[in-house]
Amino acid sequence: MAIDKLVLNENVEDFFQNGNTAVEAREINTTLPFIYTNDVESYKYGTVNFVNSDGDDMILSRIGVLLARPTDATIVGVVVAIENTQTSSLLLKEITKLNGLPEILVPIPQENNDNQLLGHSAYLWRLKDNRSIILTQSYEYTEGKRTMSSLMYMVSNKVKVIDPNQDEFVVDRLIRTYK
Repeated sequence: MAIDKLVLNENVEDFFQNGNTAVEAREINTTLPFIYTNDVESYKYGTVNFVNSDGDDMILSRIGVLLARPTDATIVGVVVAIENTQTSSLLLKEITKLNGLPEILVPIPQENNDNQLLGHSAYLWRLKDNRSIILTQSYEYTEGKRTMSSLMYMVSNKVKVIDPNQDEFVVDRLIRTYK
């Protein structure tokens, strides 16, 4: 399934290729109900095919959908978590190729005195169809090797957080979180 071609408000049942899904009552950064799978190989963004994580990895790649309320069946957002350096690098290039230059929320960090790149960068694309993409990339060293992971949110600009004490759009909450 091509995530870049996805029209929000599609039925959640049409999104998942298999029945191997899990549910979180609240995705931590959006507060919205979240249904996801770790089987990401049948999904792609543009020409970037997603790759399943090794089953032994501590953190697994995943892809899922956000719902406005737990009882809803229509998609208001997509979350893609990629735990693969090569795919993460390609994803930023592909989103930029398809949607133009982003607003840089946080630039790529500078290397430290040990030539290590540590920290994160964050980008925002406001799309013409009333949705936005927020991409954050984390840089770290694992077993002496530079690694990068990505977390992409593609969300409707109209959906609000479900916290009753907040009157905030999800996209604004994500920008505030990653800026």
